[in-house]
Amino acid sequence: METMRWILLIAGIIIVLGIYLFSRLQGRPGGSSRSARRPFMEPDNRIDPLFDAIDDKADVDAELEGLGQQIAEDSSLQNSVPPDKVVTLYVMAPPGVPFRGSFLMEAMGKAGLEFGDMQIFHYRERHNGQDRVLFSVANMVEPGTFDPLAMDAFSTRGLVLFLQLPASFDAIKAFDAMVAAARSLATSLEGSVYDSSHSALTNQTISHMRDDVIDFQLRQRVAKTAS
Repeated sequence: METMRWILLIAGIIIVLGIYLFSRLQGRPGGSSRSARRPFMEPDNRIDPLFDAIDDKADVDAELEGLGQQIAEDSSLQNSVPPDKVVTLYVMAPPGVPFRGSFLMEAMGKAGLEFGDMQIFHYRERHNGQDRVLFSVANMVEPGTFDPLAMDAFSTRGLVLFLQLPASFDAIKAFDAMVAAARSLATSLEGSVYDSSHSALTNQTISHMRDDVIDFQLRQRVAKTAS
């Protein structure tokens, strides 16, 4: 079992490097320059959920570091604290029909979202007399922000909802609220909900994503108990 685990992890490293090289060849044909406006958080854009651009080497190093951490694990749950996790959903506009800012504010309100820090929208809950953010919604187009004073002239082809873990609140509750908000936005704006791989969100995908969140919380608890 341990030998097979090492084989799979080494194969994973090779796959990551292969994907990286392939994306480099596909993403820069003939040495052309990057577009001035890139879709926010698209798979090949190397844009992280906190809206900071990162270079190619750092992106690959992060992947390899993650695989290295897995190699260091034993056959059960890891003893060290697992790395941070970001759970994402997308609400996409129909092709050629972008979301209009004049409808966006109303849709955000119906979904329980409020404009706030970082010039994006947040879903908050009241806890022990204080507000805390469960998840947030950004514009898919860089820099990912909104301007409430210029919404009449605003349009976008999509929104990204993201939940950052670990968190001090119930992550499953936050995930379920994020799914509900994504569906509400899609209904109000006549868009569609997609998962992180840009596949249409299904009940089966939601179940798998919930299981991932549960597993992350479990590993967090085990790591804290072992430390």
